[in-house]
Amino acid sequence: MSLRSIGKVTNFADEKTMELLALWKESVSIVEMDKVTPDEILFDEYSHYIIVHDPLKMEFSEKRDEWNKRFCRNAGVSVAELIKVTGSKVYFKGLFAENGSPVYGILPYTSFDKKDADYPPAGMEVLKKQTMDTALPQVNGKRILDVGCGMGSQSMQMARMNPEAKVTGIDLLERTMEQCRLNAIAYGIENLLFKTASVYELPFKDESYDSVTCFFMLHHLNDIPKALSEVKRVLSGDGKVLAVEPLDHHHGTERGIQDWVDHFEMAGFSVETQQISRAVFITAKIN
Repeated sequence: MSLRSIGKVTNFADEKTMELLALWKESVSIVEMDKVTPDEILFDEYSHYIIVHDPLKMEFSEKRDEWNKRFCRNAGVSVAELIKVTGSKVYFKGLFAENGSPVYGILPYTSFDKKDADYPPAGMEVLKKQTMDTALPQVNGKRILDVGCGMGSQSMQMARMNPEAKVTGIDLLERTMEQCRLNAIAYGIENLLFKTASVYELPFKDESYDSVTCFFMLHHLNDIPKALSEVKRVLSGDGKVLAVEPLDHHHGTERGIQDWVDHFEMAGFSVETQQISRAVFITAKIN
């Protein structure tokens, strides 16, 4: 690219973590300005900016052609939300660029983009919002574990809603957990810890948590009974598990509400369920 760089991206994105591109809509990146100052390009009346940066060094499938056009050709183009400015560092949410990528331009976003633009697609976002509006207010306790936390957006919300609690989010990739830590720092959330771990072997003592959440993750697993056994082990005797699973989206095995009830009951839980649109919200307690 022949454009002049005005800054550089700092985050924990690499080719592996960017495979789950949609998760980066909620992640924070820092643009370290080195040719211009933030007050030269940022304005009080704008909350979002178009950022031109190096393209991703990868290619998505044909059904993700919008992603390829926006992020994998001659340049990457992101529409990102301004979070805060600290000296020469500008924090943006939703920047689809790898760590170390040069930034060539930052322009105010004035809503001229296509309303139905697919970058990346909303996918299950509407369903997740519907279910989280119901599920998150029911998460409580002094010790909360979020299993399969992804980029940590729900973990952060739990921490905000339970300021006296200690919230721990876990997922499999250390780079993802490093990005989660950056996200939490950007938003100033301190009662939150992210740890690389597998649900099959949770690195916590028995009865460590008052609440354990599993949001849109159990259907990804090959051994659900083993996962629920570990969740039960780290749950306090009077604690609860909160889980949400889609009913029209699966990986290999299609499951209805009763299938999820059976899984939890066989693991030794009593279960209450609520269908929310195309998902089931599960509340489980140890028998």
